[in-house]
Amino acid sequence: MFQKYKWEKRLLISYFHDDEFQSFIKEEINRFFINNNQAIKERQLKHIAITRDDFDINQIPLVNKDTFGLYLVGLDGTLKRYSKDLKLLESLFDVIDSMPMRKMGMEK
Repeated sequence: MFQKYKWEKRLLISYFHDDEFQSFIKEEINRFFINNNQAIKERQLKHIAITRDDFDINQIPLVNKDTFGLYLVGLDGTLKRYSKDLKLLESLFDVIDSMPMRKMGMEK
């Protein structure tokens, strides 16, 4: 499911069990992406919302089926950060900017 983004995009994966809460989270993340559009592009970031149903259809090795929250996946396809709520958004750019691949990209 996420393999096609490897080396192309960093992923912010949202996974929450309550559909109503998932809608709220999605709106907040969409607002964050709109308000920070240029910074998002520079950091090659994409948001993907997943649900429990996605586990039945796809293998999702990066996400624990019983651990809800936000997951940040690096360009190399590995999990970089996890937050059980939206707090990850507060430090998202700092976390990404501290990654080796991002540092190399900023030096160019």
